[in-house]
Amino acid sequence: MNIYDIHTHHHPGEAGTAIVQLTPDDIYLRPEHRYSVGLHPWDITSDWRVQMAKLHVIALHPQVLMIGEAGIDKVHGSAPLELQIEVMREHIQLSELVRKPLIIHCVKGVDELLALRKETHATLPWILHGYRGGVEQWRQLSRAGIWISIGLHYNEQLIHTLPTDQLLIESDDTTAIDSIYEQIASATSIEVSALRHHVSDNIRHILKQSSVPPF
Repeated sequence: MNIYDIHTHHHPGEAGTAIVQLTPDDIYLRPEHRYSVGLHPWDITSDWRVQMAKLHVIALHPQVLMIGEAGIDKVHGSAPLELQIEVMREHIQLSELVRKPLIIHCVKGVDELLALRKETHATLPWILHGYRGGVEQWRQLSRAGIWISIGLHYNEQLIHTLPTDQLLIESDDTTAIDSIYEQIASATSIEVSALRHHVSDNIRHILKQSSVPPF
């Protein structure tokens, strides 16, 4: 089965075609579906250590393919930046411990993200989801071992620069993955079926770098 939606908050119609985001308080694994588990920076509260303890348990489940989304949000995050970074470090440690890639929410925090990548000596792929930045920032992230995922909104110049072997596509909090593929296919003059093939191969490549069996 091929995964072609790397990040969504909705279960897809066809089980196993998307990685569905779950939180520590919303962990219900449906048969055949694939998941990521993490504590979103918007949801960090005083009991975050309890939440992380829950994640350490569920992260070992074979249906959980990735850790996150976790990250840094300087605009909407309710927790202080220092706490967001501390919780992010915990997710990085968990990712490395269970050998599963980390999917990241980042708003105005790329500098901190790059610093954490260097500080922690992380070896597994990170995926910065919902990327809307430009080409030069993408190149900086790529050099650090951080992938990007494209959703409904994206930088037009980037979409014409990004090689197909580095392309990831997501629906995030919408249910419009098919229309997102159609939109990107139209912008890049690549057939939708070919885009799905490229994205599926790229996700397979990311998972091969971890302990997660390729799908």
